[in-house]
Amino acid sequence: MSGESSKGHLWRSRRRNIEGKTQYVRVSMSESERAQLMVLEQQTGLSPSALMVEAVFGSADPVAVQLRRNQLAELIQMRHQMATIANNVNQIARHANSTGEVLPETVETLQEARRFGANVLAKIEELIP
Repeated sequence: MSGESSKGHLWRSRRRNIEGKTQYVRVSMSESERAQLMVLEQQTGLSPSALMVEAVFGSADPVAVQLRRNQLAELIQMRHQMATIANNVNQIARHANSTGEVLPETVETLQEARRFGANVLAKIEELIP
């Protein structure tokens, strides 16, 4: 496939996750329905096949798909923030272990880490149905 897009990538990854032999289904639709499907394809980045499977077994609502993508982006950002916090705590521990000195900002940093951890847990609970 020349000029492969991210949509093609999404379809291939979906196809790899299908257990057993891939089954193909031919679907007839009007020009208007096809136009609507193309709009959904542009809005979601999913292939027409993936959209139709989602419509049958999940949610192909572009708002729901975008919400899931936003939630995933937020979790990825939180993961990055958690790594930064862990690095800061590690530096504080390294300093305290090597010098025996606890810096004044240590308590505030650890309180921030706890608050962030609570926010992460709240986000996870929000995402679990």
